[in-house]
Amino acid sequence: MRYSQVKLATFQARPNRFIANCQLNDQLVVAHVKNTGKCRELLLPGATVALTYCPSPQRKTDYDLIAVLHEGRWINLDSQIPNDLAADGVRRGLIALPGIAQVAAVRREVVFQDSRLDLAGTSRDNEAFFVEVKGVTLLDGELAAFPDAVTTRGLKHVHTLMAAQRAGYQAYLLFIVQAAGITTMTINRRLQPELAAAIAAAQAIGVQVLVYGCQVTADSIEVAEPLRFSLDADFILPG
Repeated sequence: MRYSQVKLATFQARPNRFIANCQLNDQLVVAHVKNTGKCRELLLPGATVALTYCPSPQRKTDYDLIAVLHEGRWINLDSQIPNDLAADGVRRGLIALPGIAQVAAVRREVVFQDSRLDLAGTSRDNEAFFVEVKGVTLLDGELAAFPDAVTTRGLKHVHTLMAAQRAGYQAYLLFIVQAAGITTMTINRRLQPELAAAIAAAQAIGVQVLVYGCQVTADSIEVAEPLRFSLDADFILPG
């Protein structure tokens, strides 16, 4: 995935979760933040950020904030891109689904029971599967964690994946870490211990947890290598 018309700016402030004030050359601009997470450890005054220029009469801002340079590496903040990367990666075989020999079809935004899961599909052998995708931007060195804010929706999705697994589907929880240099991914138990407990219960009945890192620049992001998932790793928010 490559973004067009990318400009580097300096982050100033985030008046609310939807917008950021940024210094672009000699102009103060307002950008839409494509991530409603807190990102407090990333969006710091003076940080270099990547903006895409996308003016439209239907928009309130001319720019989207898509990435931030933090401790020497670019972190993509576009919360919509993990689903695009996942769908493309599964279709092309860049993201392997253990137990699915060859993917035949992939659909997006499919309802199961009372939830909408990100991906559904079938294999060449007519095995049916569901994939729920979560983007990850909370990092500390080589360790990544999810979530950065309590997510009742995410907890519900884990329970839905468990129901799908029990109903005969193969269910996957896929984390896309939107940065390079990560080796291990965990759950932010200190923030949401019930999510970690639910994922452990899901794994116990056969739901598989997958993690993929990405290569990220100011204007691009692509799926890279699979990463290790460990519920035992202890994440402490930097600072």
